[in-house]
Amino acid sequence: MNDTPTILLIAVVGVLVAAGVTLLLERSLTRILLGVVLLGNGVNLMILSTGGAAGGPPLLGLTPAGEMSDPLPQAMILTAIVITLGVTAFLLAMAYRSWQLQGHDEVQDDAEDRRIATGGERRRMRQHIRAQKRALRRAVRAQRSALEAQIDAQDEREEAERAAIREQIAQARRDLEERLEGADDEARVRLLDTQAADVHATVEEARRRMRQARHELAEHLRCDRENERRLRRELRQRIRAQRRQLRAGIRAERERLARAEDSDMQGVD
Repeated sequence: MNDTPTILLIAVVGVLVAAGVTLLLERSLTRILLGVVLLGNGVNLMILSTGGAAGGPPLLGLTPAGEMSDPLPQAMILTAIVITLGVTAFLLAMAYRSWQLQGHDEVQDDAEDRRIATGGERRRMRQHIRAQKRALRRAVRAQRSALEAQIDAQDEREEAERAAIREQIAQARRDLEERLEGADDEARVRLLDTQAADVHATVEEARRRMRQARHELAEHLRCDRENERRLRRELRQRIRAQRRQLRAGIRAERERLARAEDSDMQGVD
């Protein structure tokens, strides 16, 4: 005799267990009760299918040992039937009592659990806000450090340009003195005018570069300040929106708890 369960039996077990688990996840006590019954029947059928082929009663002296059926699955199924009956009676009593007090059999959230969950959500929101503030402070500090580094670099460039201008002026004076040693008065005047014009052009070019660099630095400073203000505004807006959302959730939860307490009081009356 074949001891392997059939595909139909396996499919029936799967359907019963799936339907039972689906009904157990509902809020209605009636559906939970049906889910317990279906799940219990599916498990009992699965245990029965593991007992092998049918045989004679497992009694010594009445049935040969090779023809006896396995008594263990039968004993387990009987125990499961008794337990399922007790759970069914308990759920029926709970559903009937809930219908008497509240007019429905839906399982409500526990008020203390909801308060704890709301407190945890509030703590997570505060931690998220603190993390955003810390990130903003780090970004502002990084921008300020970069800006200070740019200012220091600009000061160094200006100092290097001043030193280069002084060196050019000194070199121009030395060249002028060398040229004036063997020249007449008219040539000296022309050389002085030419050298003065060159020095003036060099100084003006250096001043122009310095003014341009200062203008670029001031523009960069303005952009950095604007970015910092924008980041602060965005952070404040996000914090306000999150706080409004958290307060709205807390108010809705308080109203729901108040309605639940009112319905409980009406049921008791």
